[in-house]
Amino acid sequence: MKFSRELPTTMETAYVISNSRNKLLSPDPQFDIHPKTKMANLALNITVRWHVLVVLLLVLSVAVLFLYSSYWKGWADSPEEANGDILQAQDENEQQGYLSWGGTEKGIFYRQVKPENPRFPVLFLHGAAFTSKNWHDIGTLKSLASKGYTAVAVDLPGHGESQKIKSPESASRIQFLSNLIKELGLERPVVVAPSMSGSYALPFVMDKERVKELRGFIPVAPGAVATYTEEQLKELDLPTLIVYGENDAGFKQFVTRMNNIPGSEVFMMEGAGHPCYLDNPEEFNTRVIEFLDKLN
Repeated sequence: MKFSRELPTTMETAYVISNSRNKLLSPDPQFDIHPKTKMANLALNITVRWHVLVVLLLVLSVAVLFLYSSYWKGWADSPEEANGDILQAQDENEQQGYLSWGGTEKGIFYRQVKPENPRFPVLFLHGAAFTSKNWHDIGTLKSLASKGYTAVAVDLPGHGESQKIKSPESASRIQFLSNLIKELGLERPVVVAPSMSGSYALPFVMDKERVKELRGFIPVAPGAVATYTEEQLKELDLPTLIVYGENDAGFKQFVTRMNNIPGSEVFMMEGAGHPCYLDNPEEFNTRVIEFLDKLN
């Protein structure tokens, strides 16, 4: 009888052990620690996160592209929208625009600062390596306007924002400058002509009829001066301020020749080079204004 009572106990124990073993081999669906399942879940999570990352990158790229495109369009198109009219520039007092020229609507680019009660206009040309922007950058336009002068600067043909217009031949530059003054609506301006732009201004002022269209002349180490003799320059009847830099070896040799212009003044900027106005803008602006004040 003892043997028969212990046998069921042994069988029950075996059943319990077997059942427990089966549970261990069959993972609980609530807590699956089977290696294959764990790897599958991990792969799924990585895939989901990767998709999210791709979406975020796409959204960010589109946003950046939109902002960049808007900025570029605004920067590139802002002056071109003028089409002969006047646009407000970044400087609230400066206006920009284009003159229609030779069949091109957006031909000659200009910028101007006009005071409320203007005295008379001053037209700024520029050298070969520069544009009208230089006069803005060194504060010349603003300085003159603060003293009551309408300050206008242009990009000459083939330069800056006037790239669409071909530079006129030497023989045509007198007519070009005359047309430019009329199109800008300037009445007897003073012309400031640095370096290369002297090839526009000097032939103009040396023409006995065209010179009547001007009030004064400020050549700044102008080019083309070598083509005129002392005797020719003595015939020029126009208030003139000759400006040059002390270190401008190329122009120094022509200072004496230009000083033959009757009543001309010479202003040498100490320590300055060829584009002397860049070395000391404040001194340059002050001296120009002093000269203009004498013409009133």
